[in-house]
Order: sequence, then structure tokens, then C-alpha cells
Amino acid sequence: MLRLSDAKIAVIGLGYVGLPLAVEFGKKIKTIGYDIKKLRIENLKKNSDTANQLSKKDIKKARKLFFTDDFNR
Repeated sequence: MLRLSDAKIAVIGLGYVGLPLAVEFGKKIKTIGYDIKKLRIENLKKNSDTANQLSKKDIKKARKLFFTDDFNR
């Protein structure tokens, strides 16, 4: 039986839908947020959403969220 603590979710594309979804999942479950845009990932790793959809505080709350532009991760 799968436990929530063992689950891992991947959100592909961190745009207007993907980023808020990844942040919400990342508050409870190990989550990988993937996007092909390297600069976007670099900014998100600094808790900065250049689209101004989420605040730094909102992103920081997702403690189980990991951002990457490496599809193999």
C-alpha cells in the first residue's frame, strides 16, 4: 500500500497553472517542478516568480518542492 510519505509527484511546465499546482502539492508531498526554461528554474530556486503570480512567501511554504530543468530528474 502506497503511503503519502512515499509518494512523489512531478509537475511538467511551471506556468500559470503548473506553478501554483506544484506549490500546493509541495506543501504536503515530495514534488518535482520541471520546466525547460533554465532562467525560470533559477529564479524559482530563489523563490522568485517573475510572472508575479505567487509571492516568495507562497513558494517558501512548499518545503517539499524541488525545481529542475533536467528532465532526467
